Order: sequence, then structure tokens, then C-alpha cells
Amino acid sequence: MRKIIIIFIVGIVLMAIVGGSTFSQTQQQPVDVGAEKTSEKLQAEIKENKDKTENIQDTEKAKKDLREEKEIDSSKEETLKEDEVEKKDLEVNSDAKKKDNHKSKKIFLTFDDGPTTLTPQILDVLKEHDVNATFFAIGRLAEKHPDQIKRIYNEGNMVLPHSYTHDYSIYSTIDGFYEDFFRAEETVSSILDIQLPPIFRFPGGSSNHSSFNYGGKQFMPKLTEDVKEKGYYYIDWNVSSGDAGPDYNNKEKMIENVLNGAKGQDFIVVLFHDVPRNTSMKKILPEVITVFKDRGYTFRTFRDITEEELNTMVQLKLANKPIIR
Repeated sequence: MRKIIIIFIVGIVLMAIVGGSTFSQTQQQPVDVGAEKTSEKLQAEIKENKDKTENIQDTEKAKKDLREEKEIDSSKEETLKEDEVEKKDLEVNSDAKKKDNHKSKKIFLTFDDGPTTLTPQILDVLKEHDVNATFFAIGRLAEKHPDQIKRIYNEGNMVLPHSYTHDYSIYSTIDGFYEDFFRAEETVSSILDIQLPPIFRFPGGSSNHSSFNYGGKQFMPKLTEDVKEKGYYYIDWNVSSGDAGPDYNNKEKMIENVLNGAKGQDFIVVLFHDVPRNTSMKKILPEVITVFKDRGYTFRTFRDITEEELNTMVQLKLANKPIIR
């Protein structure tokens, strides 16, 4: 019996030991599972935050790349615009240069020794072709035909003095020349009621030889220097129709004279004479005007001549040509 009781007690003790161990394991197991779950959750959150951070960084990088790309595109666009503007500027400058070159070709039509019965016919041709000219008028003829002088001016042309008498004896003395010249200047000025510019043409031109018979060989060199000191410009020519000589009635020859004389020249002063016999000259005028228009020349007059144009004439010895003998 005692043995049974001992066995029973041992059994109870063993059961208590086993139960305590089981309970201990049972109490520890939930703690381990919770910690494991907490660790996993933290790791998940950390990973999630890392992913978010990486996403934010990726987004910021993408935005930065996009901004840089836009800046590059904008820079390229600005460069293209600048290139386009520069190209257009070059085109404009090129066009302007062409226009300047076109405008630099100038022609002055001049008519001496009028006004006469031919002058109104010359004016009709000029008006029909929409060009103007300069008439170097003889004072005594201007007094006889003041209406023609007024018409010349009113239609946009210019009238300037070409002596009062056109008598070469005016080259006998300096004082004799000025007496004749100032009378012509005053006549034209009073008819038009304007102050004339200090521009005129010598009878026979500045290098004429007719003066040899009056004032001598050195008269024109002295006179021209005195005229320049007084502030005047005397005008010559570099193209002549030949209508003052034997070609006056030969239309083909006069056209040839003008075209040959104008070869290679962009600044031209053409000499004609509006005297009664020169009806053939009047007939060639339309062709002469058309040819020079087609060649790009601008028709100019001494009515609105610029300082630059006058300087060009001086350089080309069309104005104030030095006379050396």
C-alpha cells in the first residue's frame, strides 16, 4: 500500500513538472510570435518608407530631368529663333543692299540754251514718262518766255542760269562774266519767285576753248577758282547726245552717243539742247528714258540734289572740275 502511495505521489509530482513545463512553453510562445510579428511589421514599414522615399526621389529626378529637357528644348528653340532672326536680318540687309545699289545708279537729264518753241514738247515727253530734268536757261530767253520757265518748275523740274546772253565775249574779263551771270540768276529767280541754289552751267562748259579768243588760255582756270571761292558749283557732263554738232538730225547716232557714253557709269549727267532745230533729239528721248529705266537708273534733278550727290559730282569732276592749262 505504501508502495502504491509512493508511486501515486511520484506520478503527481511528474504530472506537476510536465504541466509546469508545458505552461511555461505556452506562456513564452505568444511572446515570441508577437515579437516576430512586430519585427515583420517594422520591416514592412521600413521597406514601404524606403520604397516611398525611392519613389519620391525618382519623381524628383524625373521632374528635374524634365525641367532640364525643357530648358534644353527652350535653349534649342531660342537658338533656332536667333538663327532664324539672323537669317532674316541677313536677307533684309541683302535686300537693302540691292536696293541701295539700285538707287546708287543715277542719271541727270540736262537741257541747255532754252526756253524755245521746242521746250514745251520736251516737257510733254518728260511728263508722259514720269521723269524730271534740269533746264539751264539763257536769261534773255527766260524773259521772253516766263510762262515756260514757270511750267518747267511747276511740273517738278528745275531751272538754273546758263548766262544771260550766251555770248562768249563774257569771258573777256572776270567782272564782265559776273555782270552777265548775276543778271541771268536774278531773271530766273524773279520769274519763279524763289532763291536759286548756287548752281549753274558755263556756256560751252568749264573747259571750253571759246574763252581763248577773249580772256586768253588762263582765263577759265582763274574764273573757276573765283567762282568756287564765292560758293558756287558749276556743272559739266559726262555723256553728250551730240545734238549741238553734226549729229543733231541723226537719231540713231545720237542714241549711240548716249549709250556708249554711259557704258560702265552709274552716275550720269547727260547733255541735251532744247533749241528749235533739235526735233530729232526730242524723238529719241522716249527711248533714252526707257533704256535707263530698264537698267535701274533713278532720274534726278538739281532741284532736290543732296549734298552727297554734289560731293559725288565733285569727285567725278562733273561739278567744280579743276581747270589746269
